[in-house]
Amino acid sequence: MPAVMVHERARIAALVALTLALAAVVVIVAFVRDGSTPAAARAGGDPMRVTITMRDFRYAPQVVRASPGVLTIELRNAGRLGHAFHVRKGKQLWIEERRLLPGERRIVRRRLEPGDYRAFDPLSNFEELGMNGTLVVR
Repeated sequence: MPAVMVHERARIAALVALTLALAAVVVIVAFVRDGSTPAAARAGGDPMRVTITMRDFRYAPQVVRASPGVLTIELRNAGRLGHAFHVRKGKQLWIEERRLLPGERRIVRRRLEPGDYRAFDPLSNFEELGMNGTLVVR
């Protein structure tokens, strides 16, 4: 086989591999982002109530602002996987909700003091994949 044909086949094989890799990245990004965008939300019409929707792999909204006092959080798992919900301020864990299965909802009420809290899903590496957010209490 002539050397030109061997180089041409190698170039085509490399181009096909690159195209497949790029297609895989697009699919993964679309799956991880799940079509949602980060948003800041004040706790709805009621300043002490918020709904957080858990998707694979995103909390919506990712930033919640609330006043000090008892905050009511409705958790909804709209994803295809089970997800948990933890909230930490510094080293103290303020909310520790076990796994919610797909389609499950749960109401959580906690008295929160002023400060910045970190919400996250402790399961597997979900936090690194985007299952995180911020709760700002002022």
